Amino acid sequence: MLFLSCSSCLASFVEAAVIPITTPARVEDVQQIVRMFGLDQGIQNSIRRGVETNNRAKPETYMDQEIFMRPFTVDAINLHTSTVLAKYLSSDYAQKLLKELPKPIGRISTRLWQIQTNQNLDAAKAEFNKLPIADRKALNEFRATPTVLSMINALRNSQNEREEELGNWSKNEMQARIRQARKSIAELMEISLKLEKEELGENVKLSERIPLTGLRFFDQEARLTFDYLRANLKQNMQFSEEMKAINLGDVLLPASLTSREGLEKGNLTLLAAENMFDNNSKRFDSLRATYTEAVERIVMTPQQRQEIVADNKKTMEDILDRRIRRNEYLRSFLELKKQVLALCESRFGKIKLEAGSLMFDTDQDLNQYNGLVRQINTARQGLLDVEKEGLDDRTRALEAYKKK
Repeated sequence: MLFLSCSSCLASFVEAAVIPITTPARVEDVQQIVRMFGLDQGIQNSIRRGVETNNRAKPETYMDQEIFMRPFTVDAINLHTSTVLAKYLSSDYAQKLLKELPKPIGRISTRLWQIQTNQNLDAAKAEFNKLPIADRKALNEFRATPTVLSMINALRNSQNEREEELGNWSKNEMQARIRQARKSIAELMEISLKLEKEELGENVKLSERIPLTGLRFFDQEARLTFDYLRANLKQNMQFSEEMKAINLGDVLLPASLTSREGLEKGNLTLLAAENMFDNNSKRFDSLRATYTEAVERIVMTPQQRQEIVADNKKTMEDILDRRIRRNEYLRSFLELKKQVLALCESRFGKIKLEAGSLMFDTDQDLNQYNGLVRQINTARQGLLDVEKEGLDDRTRALEAYKKK
């Protein structure tokens, strides 16, 4: 930090230093000193340069500088730095620095310090050489005083701890942001589960956006997941409303099976249900394909890609397996209902409604009807079992996700 003959003085002073300091400085005093030296601004600039260097060298770990730097304000950096530095600077020397640094020679010293920190040593030397000889002499004498050397000594002795403090702070900030992003995703997963369990009303308000961390690959993947879950949830809510509107459960009501109007409406309802299920399945496939393709375009490390692709593949395989089984039950469920309608149409006038119940003309018709109803109930139970299996898997996935 010194430009002329003070390096030997600094070496002897450092060797003689004893830590920990028995009477450490007040953090408030050190905050003023750090501000005068411009250390906080210098550290902020260094962090920003580190982000720029990382982004050029490692695009797979690219960080959005504006987002990443938000918590690292000059004041916040000052507090974290001063909290550590205060343990290595005595109270007496801190008070002396607060008196000496505002003086003309102190201001020159801190200005050169800031040039060295924010530019480089050569720039500081060049500025030093522009000073009048008297000022250069006074500056070297000032920097050789125990008061200034105490600050230099404190900075050197505290360097490792200060770097650890700033590193932990940065790590904790990023982890907190990641937790917030994951919380937004978990909330959507939870809402989806509750809606399927009918634990929520119809007027559900969904978050519009997910908080960003500044780490590009994570933000892109998290945003894609968030948007996919949100779109899928809205699609499921829309599908649920559409199904409620057609009253699929009314198709096999006794009153519907014994009137021409009821039978015609029943067939149209089943046709509408088939179209709705097909369209919903196509929309789901489109959402999933869009998500998968977008994830594959994210720039990330090979290990990150391997983990994400593996997770998505496992999830997709489980979903597809359940969808195949679900669709088989669903096709059987709808087809069997069609057969009931066909039976009642072929026996129209012979199957009658009495006291709210169906009365059959022959035992054969009754047995055929009862057999179809049993098969419908079996298919319905199969659908319910597959849906419950899916709910259980997603519940476990949600709990695992919350623990990440």
